[in-house]
Amino acid sequence: MITERLLASITLPAAEVREQPVSAVTSDLLFDSTGAKLTDQARITIDRINHYRDTVRAYQVKIDGQVAGRIKDSKQETFEISPGTHQIRVRLMWLQSPSVQVHLEEGDEVRLRTGPNGGILQAWRIYFAPHTAMFLEESDS
Repeated sequence: MITERLLASITLPAAEVREQPVSAVTSDLLFDSTGAKLTDQARITIDRINHYRDTVRAYQVKIDGQVAGRIKDSKQETFEISPGTHQIRVRLMWLQSPSVQVHLEEGDEVRLRTGPNGGILQAWRIYFAPHTAMFLEESDS
């Protein structure tokens, strides 16, 4: 009883309450149990292939010039964005993929895949064509 009263009387000052950060990565749950849509957004899913080059480093994902997140080797990330036309690219330090333009309507999902452009024989790209050192393309699956 005393413990319950003591707990009920404790209040935290408003300054100590902190909001949790919101992630750009979404879950696969876009519909409730009745089938009603929960969002009016579109989704971009990026799959990063497994490759020995850049294995330990995460690629930075940029959507419309803004950093949307990171993607690690052999992983996939999904980003929820507003419908419309968007420019997407991936970067790693000074290296980057060519920009890919996608047009999405409400509820659409596009799947892209990314990775390094070639192996050791393509290493020249790192110094002479850094804007082509990585690829980003629409995925078949």
